[in-house]
Amino acid sequence: MAVLLGLAMLPAGAIAMQVGLNAVSARQAAYEEQLSTRAERTVGVMQSRIGELREVLRVLAASPVVQPARGSECRSFLTEVMTEYQYIAAIAVTNEDGEIRCSMPRSEANARSTPSALRDRAKQRDDFTVGYVAYGRLARQPIVGALFPIRNERQERIGFVGASIGVRQMQQLLDVGHMEDGAYIAIVDYDGRVIAESGGRRGDAPLPSRAAIRASLGDGARVVPVDGGYDVVLPLQEHDLYAVVAWPQEQSRLRRWIAIAFSIAAPLLIWLLAVAAGWFAIEMYVARPLSTLEAAARSMARGEEVVEPPTLAAAPTEIRSLRRTLAAMAKTLRGREQRLVEALGEERALLREIHHRVKNNLQMVASLLNIQARSARDESEAWGLARAHDRVQLLALVHQRIYASGEVRELRLDDLAAEIARQLLLARGASTKDIRLELALDPGRCNADRAVPMAFLIGEALSMALDVLGDQGAGDLKLYLHQDEAGAVRFAVDARGFAIDRDSTSISARLIDAFARQLGANLGRDFSRPFTLWVSVPPDPHAHD
Repeated sequence: MAVLLGLAMLPAGAIAMQVGLNAVSARQAAYEEQLSTRAERTVGVMQSRIGELREVLRVLAASPVVQPARGSECRSFLTEVMTEYQYIAAIAVTNEDGEIRCSMPRSEANARSTPSALRDRAKQRDDFTVGYVAYGRLARQPIVGALFPIRNERQERIGFVGASIGVRQMQQLLDVGHMEDGAYIAIVDYDGRVIAESGGRRGDAPLPSRAAIRASLGDGARVVPVDGGYDVVLPLQEHDLYAVVAWPQEQSRLRRWIAIAFSIAAPLLIWLLAVAAGWFAIEMYVARPLSTLEAAARSMARGEEVVEPPTLAAAPTEIRSLRRTLAAMAKTLRGREQRLVEALGEERALLREIHHRVKNNLQMVASLLNIQARSARDESEAWGLARAHDRVQLLALVHQRIYASGEVRELRLDDLAAEIARQLLLARGASTKDIRLELALDPGRCNADRAVPMAFLIGEALSMALDVLGDQGAGDLKLYLHQDEAGAVRFAVDARGFAIDRDSTSISARLIDAFARQLGANLGRDFSRPFTLWVSVPPDPHAHD
């Protein structure tokens, strides 16, 4: 009961917990948004510097002076660019193999740029690429280099234009940002290497891993939880260069976890108290009285008289009223049950009497036909009356089986078939004394509605064969019967080795066809022996209604 009550009140508890968690999430989101805004302001100069450098290289790559890299004219143009953008330490135009075609400061003849991972990534990406170079040949210092592809009129890449910013200059920018905001600032390259940093790292905690930095980045700043607080990671150039900004922790981790725990525990405690109070009320005023009422109902069902238990005295009025209603209903049901038992016994006795009288009447008709057959003037008349006697006797046998079994719904089909075969042999007397009857009957059942047509179908098939075998002398007559799990019945009558005129069996054949149509059965015959056949009767379609 407590479990069910807890589950019933679970949505309310979940909603309360969700409200608390939403409040914590909202405070956390506001705090992270504040950190992101501060970080973007702190490294805004560096972001604009990288963006500006990208635009400068894009313009240079499209310039007709740079593309052919014509000697003094190209160097003069690069000098003007460096004069305007004084933070640029060096500019160079190279071909695909890295050979310097034009540069400022001026390089030696046939000089080649230093092979680096930056150039390899620029070739692979075929777009603006930034990276750290431990020593720039032209700038003669550690640099942050940038490359932009140069294309000809057919948009084929023919080289790169590159520019660099000294790491010392970037360090100066970091120091300015640190002094203005008091933040720890670090620039991290593609390989997770710290290029420059300013300010003391909180507790000497490590920087976020390269995988954590990349997983957290999108179009803007992302806040990454680390030991002791949060780092804000911003892309200076996506997939190439990142800035990591951190501040001293403004809220201790313990206080943060206490706030989260309180937001979850408070609604959870309220929910548990509500469940406990509800369980106590239901147990005292509903569950226990209902259990007592259930025990009383079982006793009433067994026909016992039950005095109202003392525990129901304090139960709600509705439960005590229900107990009285159940007692009255049990008394009424006992009276009705007694009357139903008496009525059912009378009905069974009447039904058995009806079947008994029908069977007796049919026996009387069969006896009259038998007397008439013995008094017949010619053989043909006697044969017809004898066959009529057999059919009436067969119908009486079915009613006798219903009467003897005491059941109305079903009969044992294998017992019925065996009794039909024995009665038909007995009715023919001396003419069939040398006929050997072989029965192969598996257990089977059929309902009372199909018993009569099934009996006539079996009886006519056997009668047709016995008529022929009685004229031919001794022989073997075989009757097979099988019922499968679905209720389909298959039987066959076989007497091999004899042949007769078809016309002598025409009446029985027509009756067999009529009863087969009534049952929806399929017939099979050997036209050289019309008295030999096999029949397949489908299951009763109303067997499970």
